Amino acid sequence: MSADGARITPLFGITAAVVGIVAGTGGVLVARAAFGPGTAPVGAALGLTVGIPVSLWSTSARRTRRARRRLPGGRRVRTRVHAVAWFGPVAGSILTVLAWSGVAHSSGSGLVQAIGALLAAVLATGIVAPAVPAHRARVRCISSPSDGSAGTPVGLEMEADRPVRIRPLDPPGADATASGRVRGARRVTVDVVPGHRGVLEAVTVQIASSAPFGMVWWARDVTVALPRALHVAPRPGTADPVPRGSDDTEGDALRRLASPSGETRGIRPYRQGDLRRTIHWPASAHTGTIMVNESELPGGDPVVVEVTLPPDEAEAEHEAGRMLAVVTGFLDRGIPVLLATREVGGSVTLPVTDRVSAGRRLARAVAAPAVLEEAGAEKA
Repeated sequence: MSADGARITPLFGITAAVVGIVAGTGGVLVARAAFGPGTAPVGAALGLTVGIPVSLWSTSARRTRRARRRLPGGRRVRTRVHAVAWFGPVAGSILTVLAWSGVAHSSGSGLVQAIGALLAAVLATGIVAPAVPAHRARVRCISSPSDGSAGTPVGLEMEADRPVRIRPLDPPGADATASGRVRGARRVTVDVVPGHRGVLEAVTVQIASSAPFGMVWWARDVTVALPRALHVAPRPGTADPVPRGSDDTEGDALRRLASPSGETRGIRPYRQGDLRRTIHWPASAHTGTIMVNESELPGGDPVVVEVTLPPDEAEAEHEAGRMLAVVTGFLDRGIPVLLATREVGGSVTLPVTDRVSAGRRLARAVAAPAVLEEAGAEKA
């Protein structure tokens, strides 16, 4: 079995052996031609250093299961280990080795040739060796919030088994480095910024390593499952003007509905906007401050807000944000709300009590089948 739990076929071992033999032989020939016959062992080590990561890449058990999912920007998810920004370091290393080879040939000194071969081995190791830790690195999410908002950073606590760089791809976010000792788990907080509403059960990140010399980064893309679903609420939009009404307090204030049919939850201090009729006079006289009765329901009859999202994603995002502003506007006025939405499992009509619950409902909302059929008929 491989490190990913995939079954290793006999072809995997045969291909890896062939690549190793070819790489070792090539390293011997290059070392003898550049630095002399005495450097053949160093050339063999150099060839194997290059061949092992190449065999890991070319014979990966995931090769036949190449991910075809694309990120929002159009970039394809690359699950196989690959070099990142490699041209500069590789070109510089090649020029350095060629220059030293010319010096070794002109001087004829065995010491200069040995140092040149050792330099070539160090440079090759620094270029290709990071492919091994990048291929074997494992990252998992151990803690995540259940609620967020589009355009607002959300912190995910992740755990890596070795020093790696974690770059969020979907949703995007800032790079985070899981530093520490070479072996053992280490934790790091990764901030992602969801661009739109929805329910996230996993995130796509790029894990990269440049060990041991930090010359070239090797990376691969992985999908990390969240321990619990992250409900991303839409960005609050602009609601229609909320009607204002008179109250039994002085001044012009938002109308607040009493709940004479509800059960009394308890007694609490007076807050601006509370009705005069809810004042609990005995408790006020006992405490010396104005106390009011708090009912189980903030208002009498609830307002039913029905959400119908268009099939276009951008328009649906805008409409969801507008409806979030409408719902929170009613809740701020103390009016109970029944929110009717269409989810994957069917129509849902349930009360919402705060902004968080409204955001969750709108995160799960989808366009109704009738709306999708009408959109398809228009396109046809």
